Amino acid sequence: MSAQEKAGGELIIYVKNNTGGANIKIEVDLISLLCWDAWKYYPDLHDITNLYTGSSQITNSIQELDWEACWEYPGYQFGFGLGNYKVTAYQEIYGEYEQQDYFEIDYRTSDLPENFTSGGSGDLAVDYNVGAGTFYYQDTQNYFPTTTSIWEQKPWIDSIKDELEPLPPDDFDLSSSGGHPYLTWNHSSNTGDYWTGYKIYRDICAGGNPYFTENNLIATVGKYTTSYKDQSYSTGHGWEGYYCIKSINGNRGSDFTEVLEIGIDAFHKTNESNNREFEYQLNQNFPNPFNPTTDITFSLKDNSLVTLKVFDILGREVDVLVNGYLDLGNYSVKFDGSSLESGIYFYEIWTKNFRDIKKLILLK
Repeated sequence: MSAQEKAGGELIIYVKNNTGGANIKIEVDLISLLCWDAWKYYPDLHDITNLYTGSSQITNSIQELDWEACWEYPGYQFGFGLGNYKVTAYQEIYGEYEQQDYFEIDYRTSDLPENFTSGGSGDLAVDYNVGAGTFYYQDTQNYFPTTTSIWEQKPWIDSIKDELEPLPPDDFDLSSSGGHPYLTWNHSSNTGDYWTGYKIYRDICAGGNPYFTENNLIATVGKYTTSYKDQSYSTGHGWEGYYCIKSINGNRGSDFTEVLEIGIDAFHKTNESNNREFEYQLNQNFPNPFNPTTDITFSLKDNSLVTLKVFDILGREVDVLVNGYLDLGNYSVKFDGSSLESGIYFYEIWTKNFRDIKKLILLK
């Protein structure tokens, strides 16, 4: 019996030309371990989920097989989320299911379900012709592509990934460097994770359990940054400093990393700043030219809201290295140009009382 048509958002496989009544299994499996939900009642929440791991359906007739997308009720038996999937057709031959054809399709876009029907139906309908052992576009003899995406198949749906919930960074570590707390981490190694930067949090207390909120945010750094030196405090004996990090992806944040602790001197901030005056300064990056990383250093005369960005020669933003409140003192930020092409770039710093720009050269 054919499944009933449901609300918009289905993957529909039409099993056709099964004149011999063979047992046909259509299997939908995740390629990436990451998958997001997007219930239609909460259209702005694209949270990581483990509810949609894939499933298979078997038929020995000419039949429509439906998989309901994640913005419908997820209790449906054959559901799928915002993930990257492999769809495989098998035929039972002498008691064993043998693979006949497959295709991979990427549904990882936070444009769903908001614009799913903005240009027409978003249902993806594909024929599986049993006699030919092949997937076709519906009601055609045109092969369905081996690799595709929902935004390629439905051009009114965009590939938007900055609201998919990211994973926390890997390998978070806390040590002392140059007499200051030094945080290091690695990007998430999970295939399919998306992030646009990191938020760094600090809590200073003489005892008890730290509790982190956005009030503990001390800096926001770009997606290629994997270290941060907290110039606001010197390491030593005294109060405890607690630190943790979360990844961000647009307006979405991951869970926090584990909380790490280091002994600090809470009474001597920013390189003996009680006894030293600083000036506003943006220094030339070193090395320059560079490949693929370089260090950018700057100084702040006052506690300031600081933004440090990198632009290409056309003025397009390519990275945000700093975006947050910093105490007066000297700072160093590493810029990673691994994903960029060789060429001339510019980095610019803004504070309430200071602005400067310098040129850097990436030479691969």
